[in-house]
Amino acid sequence: MSSIRSFAAPHKGLRHIISKFAIRLGHTDFGSPAQLAALKQLGLEMFTLLDDHVHTENEHTLKQLEERVPGASGHDVADHEKLETVQHSLAQKLSRFTGQETSEEIHQFYLAFSLFQSQYLEHIYEEETVTEVLLQQNFSDEELTGQRNQIMQRLAFPTLLLWLKYIVPAQREEESLGMLSGFKANAPQDAFGQVLAALKTELEDERYDSLMSKLA
Repeated sequence: MSSIRSFAAPHKGLRHIISKFAIRLGHTDFGSPAQLAALKQLGLEMFTLLDDHVHTENEHTLKQLEERVPGASGHDVADHEKLETVQHSLAQKLSRFTGQETSEEIHQFYLAFSLFQSQYLEHIYEEETVTEVLLQQNFSDEELTGQRNQIMQRLAFPTLLLWLKYIVPAQREEESLGMLSGFKANAPQDAFGQVLAALKTELEDERYDSLMSKLA
C-alpha cells in the first residue's frame, strides 16, 4: 500500500486560504475602498485555487482512479458539481460589491460563505479519509509521484506561485523543504525568487528565516 498522500498538501493550502478569507471577511470595513479591494484580491486568489483544484481532481486524480476502480470517483465528482455552483455564486457576489452594501447584505454574504466553508471542509475531509485510501491501495508510490509531477508540470507559473504561497505556511518545515528544494533545483532563479517573496508575506519572520537557512 502506498504511503503517498496526494491530497495532503493542496488541501492544507486550501484550508489556509479559506480560513484567512473567512477571518478577513468578518472584519473588513466595506466602506473602506482599500479594505474592500484587499478582500476582493484575497477572494480572487482563493477562487483561483479552488477552480484549479477541482479541475485537477476531476481531470487527473479522480479520472485515473475511476479507470482503475470503476465507480470510485462518483461521490467526489457529484460533490464537486454542487460545491462549484455555490462557489461561483459567491465569487460573482464578491466581484459585484461596491462598498455601498447594507450591514444585512454583508452579514448574509458572511453566513453564505461560512456555510460553503463548512461544506467544503467536510468534502475534503472525506477525500482524505476515503478517496486517499483508495488511491494508496490501488496505485504505487511511483505512480502517485508521477501523477503529482504531471499536475505540477501543467500548472501555469502564476497558479503554482499561489499554491506555494498558501501551502508552505500551512505545513511542517520538513515538508516545505522537500517541496521547495525540488522547485529550486528545477526552476529559473527569478521564479524561485518570486516564490520566496510571496512566502515572506505569509510566514512569520522566525519561520521564514529558519526555512531560508536550511534552503541555502
